Amino acid sequence: MIKSVKVDFEASEVAKVRLFGKIPQFFDKALRPVQPANEFLRAKAKVLAPKSVETLAEHTREFLSWVFGTGLELSDLDEDYFESYVEALCHYKKSNGQSLAWNTVNARVTGACQFLTWCISKGYCPHLTRDEASLIKDSAKALYKARSYVSKPIQRPVKFLNEDEALKFVSALGKISGRNNAHVRHRNILVGQMMLQTGLRVSEVCDFPLRDLPEVESNFLLTPARCAFGKGAKSRMILIPNELLLRLWEYVDIDRERITERFSGIAEEIVSPKLFVSEKGTPLSVNWVEKLFRKASKYTGINAHPHTLRHTFGTYHYLYNRDLITLSKLLGHSDSETTKRFYVGLAGKIEYASTYRDWNQKIDRYVEAIYD
Repeated sequence: MIKSVKVDFEASEVAKVRLFGKIPQFFDKALRPVQPANEFLRAKAKVLAPKSVETLAEHTREFLSWVFGTGLELSDLDEDYFESYVEALCHYKKSNGQSLAWNTVNARVTGACQFLTWCISKGYCPHLTRDEASLIKDSAKALYKARSYVSKPIQRPVKFLNEDEALKFVSALGKISGRNNAHVRHRNILVGQMMLQTGLRVSEVCDFPLRDLPEVESNFLLTPARCAFGKGAKSRMILIPNELLLRLWEYVDIDRERITERFSGIAEEIVSPKLFVSEKGTPLSVNWVEKLFRKASKYTGINAHPHTLRHTFGTYHYLYNRDLITLSKLLGHSDSETTKRFYVGLAGKIEYASTYRDWNQKIDRYVEAIYD
């Protein structure tokens, strides 16, 4: 994927160019120069010993091979992508089945971080900051020690989570992504919390427009909201618990606004009109959320998918309210018999001595503790 050619600059007629000495230069599979990496090595050749430049070039080549092999460009890189590279090194197995030694992983991550820091200073990586790159580099040791997110064998796929499992899983959505970025961590938890407390499908959460987020109706415990992007493009009404709604508006006013301000006066149309956006201002995709759930499943040992949280909402809503018609409308089912088939039998198997309000308050208290 990346071809390295050692170029002898000492033969140049230009004195400044001769200072580069003999250093590697990179070309992609189409034999086009990888300009940022080549500039980086030429800059380092002025201040580092030849052997150090060779070592740095090797680490840079490894990183570029991963970037281009993943189908990315340097301009795409953000903290999640760099973290994915670190994770790939930590989990890599050689042909003999052994993992890379920590010194090898540390050296490659450090080399990649040096290259990225230089790229950031030159504007090649607009979606990554020096602090973010440095924090991810510093977190590599913890990732390496963990080696894998698996804390216990993954169970068979589940359609429903009891309340403790649901809270554990939603918490994990923040722990396994954005470890060094509180904004990303809070957003990911909110994505899971919104599915768990409203019954929205993953596609509906990803497509939820910011304009449809309602103001809090303080006279009630739940505030109605419009969901116009459901299955079959059927519009329906959902109910958002007020504590969750307040947290969503906090995300909009602080975390999301931070992203909007980054593009203010430059390319404001880049920021999606959806409620949840990435650090680049793009909407979250269903595939990305599903990947996040797979990582959380490995971390917790609970093999859950996004629809599991919708089923969990439906089960607990019927369990505490015994209102099949309302639940059917909230879930967007055209026939209440569909709702009955999915949730009535399962709800009857659960022991409980609580209320629907207690259920929502327990989630609020748990999530608040995570934020703190």
